[in-house]
Amino acid sequence: MKIINTIITVVVLIIPQISLSQVQGPMYQVNVRGLPMSCTSHFGEPVAIFFNYQLNNVGIATRPFNGAPAIILNPNVTNQYSDTVTQWWFAHECAHHALAPQWNSETNADCFAIKQLVQFGIINNPQQFNAFYQELASLPGSPMGHLPGPVRAQNIEHCAMQ
Repeated sequence: MKIINTIITVVVLIIPQISLSQVQGPMYQVNVRGLPMSCTSHFGEPVAIFFNYQLNNVGIATRPFNGAPAIILNPNVTNQYSDTVTQWWFAHECAHHALAPQWNSETNADCFAIKQLVQFGIINNPQQFNAFYQELASLPGSPMGHLPGPVRAQNIEHCAMQ
């Protein structure tokens, strides 16, 4: 329990101006739009999941305490997206921990995430994929290496077809 409290404290310190009442977790399985989801790192570690309603992003993958893996999600931001895209975001953040360090990039995390959604039957027909594709194509890029929406959606389509 002491480690869990320390992780929460470190997460709060890493993201300024966040109180403990604004951070929920750790959890090791969460319901993402009706789908129970969890994450395991490339090294076999369970990944702690936190909700931070003040995070100015969909989510981040981090190792805030002693290298312990964590995903921090902002439900206020994920609520702007469809069920499928929200599940894909979770899989994308998980990928940053699940991929071998030398393969951890934004593009590879995108690819890992879409393959997970296809493998588990979350996306299982062309109409679902088309709606997913259109939503992703509208996203902006980012300085952290996320490609602009249309290029990102094309890369993800290519990964899904492999």
